[in-house]
Amino acid sequence: MRAIIIFGKTLIAYRVAILSLAVRSFQLRFVGTGGGVIWSIAHPLATVFVYWMVFSVGFKAKGPDGIPFVVYFMTAFLPWCFFTEALTASANVVVGNRHLVKKMVFPTETLPLVEILASTIGHLVLLAFTIALLLMYGIVPGWGALQLVYAYLCAVVLALGLGWLLSAANVFHRDVGQSLNMVLNFWFWATPIVWGVDMLPESWRPVMNLNPAYHVVESYRAALLYDRPVWHDLMQLSLFWVMALLLGLCGAYVFRRLKPEFADMM
Repeated sequence: MRAIIIFGKTLIAYRVAILSLAVRSFQLRFVGTGGGVIWSIAHPLATVFVYWMVFSVGFKAKGPDGIPFVVYFMTAFLPWCFFTEALTASANVVVGNRHLVKKMVFPTETLPLVEILASTIGHLVLLAFTIALLLMYGIVPGWGALQLVYAYLCAVVLALGLGWLLSAANVFHRDVGQSLNMVLNFWFWATPIVWGVDMLPESWRPVMNLNPAYHVVESYRAALLYDRPVWHDLMQLSLFWVMALLLGLCGAYVFRRLKPEFADMM
């Protein structure tokens, strides 16, 4: 509890610097390009187009209850894209900010949060596109859309805990950053983004609750598509927060223990 209070005070004290670094990080991702911020949604939209062509046009696939495939896919791909972008950037944030790490006065534990905030900018643009897609198909999000704040918080907490863990480990073992994309590819297909959980045998469905990304994508779908409360499955919700908080505590502990060695390793 004391560590949480200290971290909260650090965020308040360095809020201006954190926001400035987040904007700068977002800008640096597209420096030297003519498209600028357009590239933040061009890549995910290209992926959506490919999946739409293969599954919707090619295989005539539909989501559960006859929902258009592209809508079902997009409402889950939206948080997944944000989560993976934030996590990938967070894993390399300590190594990529040597100048800040060597300044002992700067709280390096805020660096993963900087990358999460930077990824939020593109996430909001993609969210606007997703809502426009829903409206195009005649789906109007209701009161449940207010739950997007909760769904976003779930993605942030999960990304922050893993970001602390991976960014600290990556300083000592650069293979962590290199292997992350491969792990995320497996995780993508293990999460019901392209496919629906109703495709699993009944006996296997509870196992899906052990995948924390499942609750994140289902929370976005509950808010945007189904207009139902995120707590409709209390087991799923409870297991997510247990795992997310454990990952957060573990990541924070590892980061704080390894932090004094960062400068020497770089």
